[in-house]
Order: sequence, then structure tokens, then C-alpha cells
Amino acid sequence: MKDKPFDFHGAKFTIKVVTSETNGSYTILDIIHPPNLGPALHIHPKGSETFYIVEGDYEFILDGKSVTGKPGDVIFVPKGAPHRFVVGDKGGHALVISPPELEFYFFKISELLDKGEVSYETESRIGKQYGQVFLDNTKHWK
Repeated sequence: MKDKPFDFHGAKFTIKVVTSETNGSYTILDIIHPPNLGPALHIHPKGSETFYIVEGDYEFILDGKSVTGKPGDVIFVPKGAPHRFVVGDKGGHALVISPPELEFYFFKISELLDKGEVSYETESRIGKQYGQVFLDNTKHWK
């Protein structure tokens, strides 16, 4: 799982640091996003999330406010804050420090996607188990 790139809804994810290496504090993900992609509105009850934008433009909705992320920017999402993002027209690359165990959500969903489509309900259930709680199903990875 670690350092082996995998496809997640068209994005290339590489888990750089797993939760067990941080005494259960966080995970680090290296993500290359295709254009115009992003998750539905969600929260992380297990911890905060920090995005370092390497390439591309990202439009975040954070606590109902629009925040633009460009290369070199750091976007901090507090624990429990409703948020979503959409990657710009040219795609993007971000390093993400995510709440603990979130890597398992991404990896498990990628395995299911390899076998076919995954329903929003299934993804939501698995997400909740690992700290990705969706608040709606609009614009979800589309």
C-alpha cells in the first residue's frame, strides 16, 4: 500500500506515510488530480487536514467560504470543518497531511473501483469507518 501509486476516481494517489508510522496521528498522501475533479462536501472527525499545492489551481469550499489554492499555497482544514474542493482545468498535484486512517478509505475504495463502480452509499459507509464523513452526494468525484 505505501509508496505504490493507485487510482482513486481518476486521481493518482501515493501513500507516503501511513498512520502507524505517526503513532496514530496522521497520514501523508501525494496526489495527482485530473482536471475538474473533487469530492462531495465532507468532514473529518478524527483530525485536521492540510493541503500543500504543488501544481495547478484548486477551488476549496471551506466552512461555506471559497478559498483558492495555487502552487506554493497551504490550505488548512480544521477538524470537523465542512469542506470540498474542485481541481482546476489543468489538473493539479498536492501533498496532503490527512487525519489518521484516511489512507485506508482511499485504498479500499480504489480496490473496489478496480472491480467496477462503487455506489455512493458504499463509499460513504467505508468513508465513515475511516474518518471521511460525507454531508451530501452532489459533485462527488465528478
